[in-house]
Amino acid sequence: MALRRSARVAALASPLKAAAPLIAKKATGKGRPTTKAKGKAAVRGKATKSTASTSSARRPGVGPTRDHERRKWAKGFKLVAGVDEAGRGPLVGPVVAAACVLSRDLDLNLAGLDDSKKMTEEQREECFEVLTSNPDAISYAWHSIDAKEIDEINILQASLKAMELAVSKLPTKPDYVLIDGNRIPKNLSPDTTEAIVKGDGKSIAIAAASVIAKVVRDRMMFDLHKEYPQYGFDKHKGYGVPQHLQAIRKHGPCPHHRRTFAPIKYM
Repeated sequence: MALRRSARVAALASPLKAAAPLIAKKATGKGRPTTKAKGKAAVRGKATKSTASTSSARRPGVGPTRDHERRKWAKGFKLVAGVDEAGRGPLVGPVVAAACVLSRDLDLNLAGLDDSKKMTEEQREECFEVLTSNPDAISYAWHSIDAKEIDEINILQASLKAMELAVSKLPTKPDYVLIDGNRIPKNLSPDTTEAIVKGDGKSIAIAAASVIAKVVRDRMMFDLHKEYPQYGFDKHKGYGVPQHLQAIRKHGPCPHHRRTFAPIKYM
């Protein structure tokens, strides 16, 4: 299943600042990532110099910051990854988790990066293009768990597994991991992992991961819409809105619906 290319991907008004390659990243593919859940995602690209200073900071309480990363850097952790997932609530499709490591010298204000839920689809697409096309400054990977496995192990365990595997796919192992939520995946050490409630609104690294996970999953749902247009996946991305519920009652669930989720499990 190939990921949909955005119809409205535009270059940001101010590009990201070129950063020293602190991350020893190996490209594992060319072009855009595909929906193969087992691969590392890498996109070729080159960051350009920004006219803005990287010392500019966000105002307190306005969007995510790098404060959590700075505290870990101060303790000697050089590579700090942010991790988040998308797709826990929908009735159909996979849950996708992404992990992202950002160079210390990156000018993040210019990307308009924020909690993906607070961004429009166009803003997420624009940030995604920046985040995935600057391999010398940004390292990322993602993993998806399909509906069948979600039904087998439950959505919580599927989300934690996807997060753990996304981290394992990073080209260079991070020294520390910041995870959105209140749980740490079982195979990540609590000594080098911190769970942050609503972390996508507090940490830039987690916010970056949230954008990548959301855009990857949304594109998967656009592809599913091509196979099953009767459900309107392109509009609601699988969430239980009235239009979707009506389509399920009329057509029944498709093979990608989660059988353990209400109201499908009662049908």
